[in-house]
Amino acid sequence: MIAYRALLRRFQRGQVQHQDFCELYTLDQEPANGELAFYFVCPASTHVRFAIWQNKQLVAELANQEFEKGGHILRYDSAKLANGVYYYGIITAQQETKKRMTVSN
Repeated sequence: MIAYRALLRRFQRGQVQHQDFCELYTLDQEPANGELAFYFVCPASTHVRFAIWQNKQLVAELANQEFEKGGHILRYDSAKLANGVYYYGIITAQQETKKRMTVSN
């Protein structure tokens, strides 16, 4: 909680720029089923780990590589997942961003 408050203060002072971070978009379909298209945008060439978790356990790693500046789509077949609540997200050297999804095949 303290780190979160410190980050908020840095945002307010302009010390952290939003454009320095990758942006992860929400899935178009909820509940998620079929082929999922995960979309994110990198402001510069960035090493990104993209994964899916359930109950803090890694379920699948879709990428762990360098991505060029711009938008990227990673596809994953939700049939590989049991019905339930999962988190998907990106991890870089500067950030960790996760979003929630419900899978219903």
